[in-house]
Amino acid sequence: MRPYSIAAPLLLALTALPVSADTAAADIPIKRVTLYTSGVGYFERAGSVSGDAAETLLFPTGQINDVLKSLVMLDSGGGTIQPVTYAAQDALGRQLQAFSIDLSDNPSRATLLNRLRGAEATVSYTDNGTPVKVTGTIMGVETQTIQLPSNGGVTQQSTLNLLTPDGLISIPLTSITSQKLTDPKLNEELNQALMTVAQSRSATKRAVTLNFKGRGSRSVRVGYLTEAPLWQTSYRLVLGAKPIVQGWAMVQNTTQDDWKNVDLSLVSGRPISFIQDLYTPLYVPRPVVQARVQASPTPQTYASDMKTPADVDKIIGLQADNSLVIESAPAPATAPMEGGFGGGGGFGGAAGGFPGASRGRADAKKSNYAAGELSFSDAAKQAITASGAQMGTALFAYQVKTPVDVPRQQSAMIPFLSSAIHVEEVSIFNANVQTDHPLLGARVKNTTGLHLMGGPLTVFDDSAGSNGYVGDALIDDTEPNQTRLISYAVDQALDAESKPGDGSGDLQSIVINQGTLIATHKERQATVYTFKNHSAKARTVVVEQNYPGDDWKLLEPKEVTEHTPQVDRFDLAVPAGASKSLTVRREHLDNEVYGLMDTGLDNLAVFVTTTHASDAVKAALKDVMARRRAIGALQQQIDSRKAQIAAISVGQTRIRDNMKALDHASTLYKRYANELNTQETQLENLQKEIDTLSAERSQKQLELNNFVAKLTVD
Repeated sequence: MRPYSIAAPLLLALTALPVSADTAAADIPIKRVTLYTSGVGYFERAGSVSGDAAETLLFPTGQINDVLKSLVMLDSGGGTIQPVTYAAQDALGRQLQAFSIDLSDNPSRATLLNRLRGAEATVSYTDNGTPVKVTGTIMGVETQTIQLPSNGGVTQQSTLNLLTPDGLISIPLTSITSQKLTDPKLNEELNQALMTVAQSRSATKRAVTLNFKGRGSRSVRVGYLTEAPLWQTSYRLVLGAKPIVQGWAMVQNTTQDDWKNVDLSLVSGRPISFIQDLYTPLYVPRPVVQARVQASPTPQTYASDMKTPADVDKIIGLQADNSLVIESAPAPATAPMEGGFGGGGGFGGAAGGFPGASRGRADAKKSNYAAGELSFSDAAKQAITASGAQMGTALFAYQVKTPVDVPRQQSAMIPFLSSAIHVEEVSIFNANVQTDHPLLGARVKNTTGLHLMGGPLTVFDDSAGSNGYVGDALIDDTEPNQTRLISYAVDQALDAESKPGDGSGDLQSIVINQGTLIATHKERQATVYTFKNHSAKARTVVVEQNYPGDDWKLLEPKEVTEHTPQVDRFDLAVPAGASKSLTVRREHLDNEVYGLMDTGLDNLAVFVTTTHASDAVKAALKDVMARRRAIGALQQQIDSRKAQIAAISVGQTRIRDNMKALDHASTLYKRYANELNTQETQLENLQKEIDTLSAERSQKQLELNNFVAKLTVD
């Protein structure tokens, strides 16, 4: 057989379909990248081609579906887009069935030779130690029973039957040293089938070939979506007299290409993105139908479309662009920052790092400028590459104006925002977070004009009294002009205490509505917050309290400073060196419901005596109670007579047992008979009384039901 080359699977993996010898290889590098927060990236390639050209791109197998779903191509020089070709992704068994030699079931040599019946082959074997080579037509493989010498029993032996010019010969498979198909096409089929097996096992990437057809040199563009890591944000907030925010984006180039001089856009939002398997061929099972010969059908006519032309125009005309362009204020023009953040002049660098923790504020400030150390405000004001953003109805895009370079399988941190921002320094107290101290924080209003995607925020302070890093915070997605709180440290200069205040619960009113008594209670709750400020600077404390719901009315203070679905916030100014308290008081109306038919009479009697019930309610309750007592009295009489019937029945059982042992002519027997007769009369009378009382009770119950069902009094 033709030797199998290990390079064959690799060659097949790198070639989607054969490219014509007249087709030139194109070079279409990546020019634009847009990264989304939905786990995909848009990649746009641009370049020049001449004549017929093709560009082969390699993608991980898992990304092929995204490419097939989104690929667009443009040949702007009068050329035409040819079919995009790619390696098939069919099930291995189905691929192997496409070859004339079926290897789908991993056949043995005997099975494979049987499938090659009729093919011409050259076979080399040994006959009693003598090498023999013969050429003939494969007839097949059969299994024979062979008698072993010296009465050693029998064994099964497979032999190849080969039709040669000298006749039919049988060659034991165990003696064959090599066999080769003499038909080059059949031999190639076998090699291709083996390469398909190797490719399905080892290939991790697939080739997609873009084909362009035309004349002369011209520009082409290609765009597609693939899976991409989420780009993430981090911010630096510098507190002080003029607060500044700086934003950085972390991006990863996990593609197979270097990004060189690439236009980068970063899109925040939640676009819907999904994967659909377009790469694997789908086969629909179809029924087998016998051919039938029928007469030609008669001509048919069809009714016209019921849509009016106006409806059609309305659909075609929906092309409005609702996007909004926001221009951010230009950053101050400064010299490029040497070393970047983290280098010789960066945050934490050896020469320009933070001053030591033991150094005083005045000395540190002086030494910063004298030694050329970094000012955090100046660093945050550094001119950056992004100068604007575009907001649509669902997405917000940061356009990085300066092209970027990111080698493949590398990451980069890119500044996209530098702007003044409105910040109010506050202390935030939530008893569920920290019981004895508030958290140092800030009320940040997004005055940058840009959407700020959520992420970590490192806080620095250049104001008097501190210098350098003061804490870390997290901020959620923040729209322009939206305000959010952040916290970055524990405010140890401010002691805090929260304790329950005075509470109460009073009955307010009693009404009856369609047979239901509703008692309304007013419940009051209060919480007292006390703060002691040990610092020389006044504090604004933002007190957070869980929001109990709309049915609780705020009594004190008169209104909240901020409200969210989860908490209410109250601002409290605490002077330097002073103590200040805040009492939050709420009231809540709670309704207790009682059924007039099933609530105990003693409980209803309590409502009759309260001063919160009106005379009409009291009168209605008394009427209901009197009716229920009358019904109860009738039931007691019924129960009394039923008890008498039960007692008489027990006596009758005893008498009948005694009568069984007596002579019917005896005096005692006759006495018992008379007594039974008298009791039967009593039973009849008691049952009549029960029937009369039951009817009266049912009537009164019906009257009570009707009365209560219509009873509404307040």
